[in-house]
Amino acid sequence: MKKKSYYSYILLDSAAREKILAVMMLGNNKAQSIGFYRTALGLYYLSRIMVEDELDFKEIDKDFNRFIFNTIGRGHSITSILQYMSSKKVLWVLNSKAFLPAFLNYFSDIPFAKITLLLTINLSVSKKISGLATEGALQDWLLRQTGAAPQQQGEQDQREAGEGLTPHGNADWAD
Repeated sequence: MKKKSYYSYILLDSAAREKILAVMMLGNNKAQSIGFYRTALGLYYLSRIMVEDELDFKEIDKDFNRFIFNTIGRGHSITSILQYMSSKKVLWVLNSKAFLPAFLNYFSDIPFAKITLLLTINLSVSKKISGLATEGALQDWLLRQTGAAPQQQGEQDQREAGEGLTPHGNADWAD
């Protein structure tokens, strides 16, 4: 039997799983709960892989993918979650009234400033891999959080990003 790597076990222990599921349960409906889950798991994953040590990503991703499959089913992986977090769809989670306070409460070791840094890095890497430009609603949101963008432009970007709609286009994404 192959022994789990130290980082693989430490990254996704039962306490982390319970916290991620607790954040997920704060969603008002299925779509919002899945969005909360994807964002909480993605932020947690990114915060844990930002280390100087060499990591066994194959083993780590295998554990995360198993947890994802067991929680929300087929068609999702850590890769798809990181892609989701680099799209404007994540704004529906980040702009909700419940997500950030809940996430910061359960994951007090990940401060808000680190969340914006993790999202910025993920956006940059994701867009570099895909060859797309990083400009867009998510980058504008990140700039507003750091005070680098004017608020008036940010409000226009939120309207353009479809604030108030669900990722599926209907308005049942209530807070």
